[in-house]
Amino acid sequence: MTAFINTVKHFLLAVFTWPITQPIALAGAIIQQPNKAFAVVDFLKGLSVLMVILFHTLFAIFFLFKKSPDKLNAFIQSLPDGLTFLLASDKAVDIFFLLSSFLLSYSLLSIYQKKNRIDIGRFYLHRFFRIYPLFLVALILYGLADPHKLLTEGWYSLLFIENIFSKGIIPVQWSLSIEVQFYLILPFLILFLAKRKRPILWISALIVLSVFARFWIAYQTPAIYQTPWYQFTQVVDAAVYMDAMYYVIEARITPLLLGVLWALILWHSPNTKLTLSNRTKYSLLALGLGVIYLTLQFPVYDSQARFYQPFNASFNLAAISLHRFIFSGTILALILLFHFSKPSKKSNPLIHWKGWRLLSEVAYPMYFFHFPFVAIGWFLILGTVEATEISTIPLLYIPLVFGFAVFSTLYLSLLLNHWVEARFIKMGKQVESRWFSR
Repeated sequence: MTAFINTVKHFLLAVFTWPITQPIALAGAIIQQPNKAFAVVDFLKGLSVLMVILFHTLFAIFFLFKKSPDKLNAFIQSLPDGLTFLLASDKAVDIFFLLSSFLLSYSLLSIYQKKNRIDIGRFYLHRFFRIYPLFLVALILYGLADPHKLLTEGWYSLLFIENIFSKGIIPVQWSLSIEVQFYLILPFLILFLAKRKRPILWISALIVLSVFARFWIAYQTPAIYQTPWYQFTQVVDAAVYMDAMYYVIEARITPLLLGVLWALILWHSPNTKLTLSNRTKYSLLALGLGVIYLTLQFPVYDSQARFYQPFNASFNLAAISLHRFIFSGTILALILLFHFSKPSKKSNPLIHWKGWRLLSEVAYPMYFFHFPFVAIGWFLILGTVEATEISTIPLLYIPLVFGFAVFSTLYLSLLLNHWVEARFIKMGKQVESRWFSR
């Protein structure tokens, strides 16, 4: 009898503690995984998902005060000068584009090198099992908030064209749609480049064309560059900018092409070595970080900023056209600098921190599901969503909401990664092995 009671106690204890012990065990298992071939990928991926959550933590304030410009301007001007770059942390999406394109391009190039061909069907099947199962979970959960919209506009999301028609269910799906649209052409692009004598020259030409395309899109709509950024929600419909420059692949393809360039350089010149002194290398690092910091100053939200004293439409056009290219291009340049330089005797503790491995592994569900937790965090701390009832937003609230959103999303993402994402990826590999056995 005593043994039975003890068994029941252990069972009940396991049931009631499972919500705590299971995510901790899952996180521990991920952290214990060996480092991947490119540690910088985990670092940048983990950092990027934190940047996206931070951006939406700040963006929630913009949404709250969209009809109270005076309160919004007061909040922006309350930010310390050295921290205004955080308002541009949405550039993390450009890092995601760069990383995703690099990993897939490098994989395709490696396959081509071994087989002298690419199984395009296998590539699409792999992408399907990697993307669609978790995406469907997100679509259903977000759709519960508005079932009618799910039924009438859900197909835009299912086909990954919601960013083209400005219709969709999941607030952050636009970036995934851009990636999926790029995946449709990627294997053909890699096949074309792999067969060229000068593939790096070809992809460089495409990158230049993509930058010009972004310039031309902005130039064709004068309101985009003739309007100071802080006036978009007050004077011009923000959709004029967002639908033309933010949500569509033709204006955002540059970092995806830079990812292909990264893969081609490593594939085409794997044994290249740079003989630079540490002083030169770290001077270039400092310069690169400075350039990245400058690009994070744009767009300029503060109406009192020197950028607008006076406002120059031509310079604004140049900034709109180039800031994302310079940001992601500089990151790539720094990656290549350290990749081809003589390795240091000691590994960089920041780059190799195990926490990045964890965040990188669950970045996909964290990207999808952080949005509601940001909203819940602000509601819990403010007690309302009515702008008329809020006079100011203390800066201390930002890290509190950010921390709540990160840990809540991480908790859910660990479970989704284990029960949905990892299982369907494994299933996809089994299907691949049966359909593409040779």
